[in-house]
Amino acid sequence: MRTRSVGSRGQHTRKILRYLDQFLTRELKPGQTISREVAERWMASMKDLNPNTRGGRIAVLRQFCRYLSYFNRDTYIVPRSCTPRRTRPAPHIYTRGEVRKIMAGARRVGPPGTLRPAVVSTLIGLLYATGLRIGEALNLTLGEVDLERRLLLVQKGKFNKSRYVPISPSTARQLARYSRQRRRAGWSTASTAPLFVNLSGAKYAHPTFTSVFLQILRKSGLRGPKGQRGPRVHDLRHTFAVGRLLSWYKEGVDLGAKLPLLSTYLGHTGITGTQVYLHATAQLLGRVSKRFHTFFAGPHD
Repeated sequence: MRTRSVGSRGQHTRKILRYLDQFLTRELKPGQTISREVAERWMASMKDLNPNTRGGRIAVLRQFCRYLSYFNRDTYIVPRSCTPRRTRPAPHIYTRGEVRKIMAGARRVGPPGTLRPAVVSTLIGLLYATGLRIGEALNLTLGEVDLERRLLLVQKGKFNKSRYVPISPSTARQLARYSRQRRRAGWSTASTAPLFVNLSGAKYAHPTFTSVFLQILRKSGLRGPKGQRGPRVHDLRHTFAVGRLLSWYKEGVDLGAKLPLLSTYLGHTGITGTQVYLHATAQLLGRVSKRFHTFFAGPHD
């Protein structure tokens, strides 16, 4: 039996449907529908995957079974209880030493003699300094970067929201340096041209950058081989948010009162999405306190 894309949403769902298509082609004869045994074999085949991946694949199977049941009542519909609960991986908060390693690796990215090392290192530095989502940074055009006022215009980010993002003087200087390198490389200076370009002068692609970033992490010893979980690109955003909260904490301000400011800066729809960083900040402070007590606290009488 061949599956069809029945309202599939996005590339990720289509990828799961291809996996399901291959599985059902092996399991079913023409005219057969999905039985409980077949569904259980599909779920058993992903026992080594993480809960979030399993949950996504089981959800697609469940929806497909519901669709088939309109044509064949014998189709087994996977119960919702079979879908594992999604878990949010704990964010990795990069240390300054780790960021220095990453930046050093980015400057060695090839091919040598091209703009690629400047593109990758500047992009990573921007993510670390601003907490932008990777898609937001890659979508920036030259006309959306105002170095005189030190502002970035993020057009229609996540949730279709647009916002201005202030940048520090040092970030503005680095972007100016990169812009000069980009201009000398001969790429378009039109206001609609992408800020971060690939070797052909087109917008640098998200999958390409993610692959390069993971290679840098592995070569720096910050992440294991393929198949092992570890620090991610998105953790640069987590690092920025937690770092901002820690700075406010050291200044003695009310973190709860500052959350709306951070939420707006990050482009969240409300403070609910930002509150997760309070938990990460509390955990980090707890580890620092415990380490201090272990190494410096004297014996109790």
